[in-house]
Amino acid sequence: MTAEEIIKSVSRLVSLPDAVMRASHLLDSPDTNIADIGEVIAHDPALSARLLKLVNSAFYHFPGQIGTLSRAITLIGFDELRSLLVASASAQCFNQLAPESIDMNSFWKRSVYCGLVAQKLASLLQDNNGESMFLTGLLHDIGHLILLTSLPEQSQKIVERAGKTGQRMAEIETELLGFNAPQLGALLLENWQLPKKLWEPVGCQLQPENATEYPQQSKLLHLALAITDCVEPELKTEKKTPLEGLRRVSFQDFDLTIEQLEMLAIDASLESFEVLSIINPQVTMIF
Repeated sequence: MTAEEIIKSVSRLVSLPDAVMRASHLLDSPDTNIADIGEVIAHDPALSARLLKLVNSAFYHFPGQIGTLSRAITLIGFDELRSLLVASASAQCFNQLAPESIDMNSFWKRSVYCGLVAQKLASLLQDNNGESMFLTGLLHDIGHLILLTSLPEQSQKIVERAGKTGQRMAEIETELLGFNAPQLGALLLENWQLPKKLWEPVGCQLQPENATEYPQQSKLLHLALAITDCVEPELKTEKKTPLEGLRRVSFQDFDLTIEQLEMLAIDASLESFEVLSIINPQVTMIF
């Protein structure tokens, strides 16, 4: 199967809720107003509740409680709204797709952490794409889910070969399939008609130099993944681990210090559980 054939197949199983798609289309219209968008979102009570919980979470640190969709949209703006809508709906979409061979609780815990790290890196660097970087980090590994579901036998062989040789799975995937999981994930996000600034970094996460329009965001995601890999043992075991591994992370392309990276890693860890509990509430019953 080609990457396009796989995406066409899974698109019937994994699609954004109607309210999210309609709101996304409205956000692209120059004539859209807050009331129109709020009305569309309000038609999905569960989505509305998750959005308000996110806006009132540690993710934003807004003073005072935000109780209405219109107020939430006013405060966060249209670009951030799109990211949060997709983020709040994504877990529900992909949990339906999840193969038995993967622990979805660990998958979303890592994904949320990576998203928070990417968002915080953007903020530190005064990059205005912070909220879109959260979504990019959150969904960076969805191609892996798609591959495990669509090509389970080939995926298992790829995992086994990577374990034996130490070779990157994406390299093996490209060699055997002609495409890799990051490219597959980017293709699905493009199929969802999301902006290129969201999906190009996903496709170029391992080789950010290949990005044509959003190289900075691709480099940010690449760094966020490196930080996430360093903190992975803590994410899996709930035990505090030294952050010495961060000192081996290459961040020369950015005006950052190791102390900033360490503080960022800690802050993301503290915030990740609350955001995770909103995006994928099932996890709170386990962790």
